[in-house]
Amino acid sequence: MKKNILTHTKTFLIIIFINYLPIISMAEEKDQKETNFKSLKHNNSNMRLGPGERFEIKWNFKKIGLPVKIIQKYDLWFEVETSDGSKGWMLNRLLSKKQTVIFKQDSFIYKKPNITSKIIANVDKNSIVKIKSCKNEWCKIESETHKIKGYTMRKHIWGAIVSETN
Repeated sequence: MKKNILTHTKTFLIIIFINYLPIISMAEEKDQKETNFKSLKHNNSNMRLGPGERFEIKWNFKKIGLPVKIIQKYDLWFEVETSDGSKGWMLNRLLSKKQTVIFKQDSFIYKKPNITSKIIANVDKNSIVKIKSCKNEWCKIESETHKIKGYTMRKHIWGAIVSETN
């Protein structure tokens, strides 16, 4: 009798596991595809060692719009990572949903998404711009400061990579 119940329990657990496996797999795949980014809302933003004001300040960022990758959330705090790999915790009110990217190297902004297109601007490493969309290896970007819209190569930027439409 005990053996029969144990066999039925094992069978039941296997059926549940098999039925929920695709859902678990889809959730993991979604997380990998949709890396969440935010940007700094203020020119004076503290990154802390832990999720709370009692934790020591690790960095003070003075670059509005700097993109940060969200690693995890705890209460009103986000653990974030910057383009140089610095990790720490930031209060949610210091972060914006504005989608920005930072240039990993000196680069160009092109009029069209083509390497032979007219270059409309030179861009310095660590410049921050808004990102509009990406398709294949090109991303449409905008610099509000310099009133420039154009395209750059995806491999030259780090941050929010938005939908694959142009």
